[in-house]
Amino acid sequence: MSEETRTYIITGAAGGIGGAAAKRLLRTGANVLGVDISQRRLDAFVEDCAGLPGRVATHRADLSKEDEVKGVIAACLDTFGSMHGIANVAGGMVAIEADSMDRPLAQIDLDYFRRTFEVNVDSAFLMCKHAEPHFTEQGYGKICNVASLAAFANRPDLGDTAYNPAKAAVVALTQTLSILLGRSGIRVNAIAPGLVFSPKVAETFGGAYVERHLGYTALGKFATVEDEAEAIGFLLEPQSDAITGEVLRVSAGTR
Repeated sequence: MSEETRTYIITGAAGGIGGAAAKRLLRTGANVLGVDISQRRLDAFVEDCAGLPGRVATHRADLSKEDEVKGVIAACLDTFGSMHGIANVAGGMVAIEADSMDRPLAQIDLDYFRRTFEVNVDSAFLMCKHAEPHFTEQGYGKICNVASLAAFANRPDLGDTAYNPAKAAVVALTQTLSILLGRSGIRVNAIAPGLVFSPKVAETFGGAYVERHLGYTALGKFATVEDEAEAIGFLLEPQSDAITGEVLRVSAGTR
């Protein structure tokens, strides 16, 4: 690639990890199109990015809808004239509550299960699908998906019977696309965060939950949204061009 200003799409940009990833890239002078389902949150995101050297734009979209995903790609190319990478951060547990973790199977209805896959897997699949033609045409592209330690289902209190399989599907999507798209110059990787405690999460789940998961870490502290953003930035930028098909756990040593 030439030394032109790099351009990235960050989905879930109005959230914690997505917002931190966007700011991490904007600090390098990159262009960033921030995508989220909430225009109100996107407006706040733009205010939060004020003063950073890169150029930021936003686009509201429901990424489970294919026409809206097509609109995201078109908006990026129309606004910036280029696209070098995408971070598929949008996702999460649907309607998370204090009793969400490891809820009994009988409480997982099919609508909830399907919606969890729409939010986490359909969105990443559709973004990859519609970014691929542009990346293939230019012979280069970077994709970073966001999975979770829940994909490996080896700890209690990480998710539920819908969320864990959905994040495992994100891992499988990443690995499959790395093989399928690699000869076109497209690198596809993922990060797998552990628990990232925002004030809202800490309030929702309470002190005992926080302390229990702190005990699982090797470092004795949690990874932050900025830690996750650094990993995303690394996997989108040129220094990782020899890496594809990998899942990087950013979890303070929690396995």
